[in-house]
Amino acid sequence: MEGFLHALYEYAQEKHVPSYLETWEYRRATCDLEEDWTAFRSTLTAEQEQRLKALLDRERNAACLEDQAIFSCGLSMGVGLGRL
Repeated sequence: MEGFLHALYEYAQEKHVPSYLETWEYRRATCDLEEDWTAFRSTLTAEQEQRLKALLDRERNAACLEDQAIFSCGLSMGVGLGRL
């Protein structure tokens, strides 16, 4: 079952399924955030930029694990409910 869940998660990531779930309102809000983020990063020193990058990499890895866990839980619940 774990291999099946992993394969479905990889398929969803490969086919960019999350991008189809985003609405226009979400994209508009994140666009403003990205502009503010770019402006903020331009004020950092090289050392601060390096430390921020390391922290963001760790956060991204944790978010990936969280996404996999949520996907697996949702799929497991769906399979369980489908058996009823």
